[in-house]
Amino acid sequence: MRITITNHEFESIQKILVQNDMSLYNRINEEFKKSVLSCTPKKIKATTKANKMKRKKSRDSITNAVNLLRFENKKVTIYSVAKTAEISYNTAKQYKDFILAQ
Repeated sequence: MRITITNHEFESIQKILVQNDMSLYNRINEEFKKSVLSCTPKKIKATTKANKMKRKKSRDSITNAVNLLRFENKKVTIYSVAKTAEISYNTAKQYKDFILAQ
């Protein structure tokens, strides 16, 4: 599981752990070092590329779904597009303006 915390929150957690559990403090610091070292430019570029392709695939699926719904004379809603495109409702909701513009 991953959580996102601010630097201030991380420092506060470290202070608490130093006072209570040194082994857990060391473990968290090791994990933090690993996470910092794992953010290489190559991984960042690969992640960016994968996200771009995923967005393109979603947009293409939505376009096809809207066209299909119009062809079948069905109402074009976020829910109907999500169902037809076989994507989640939340993903379709992110493209609300795109769907309405189609």
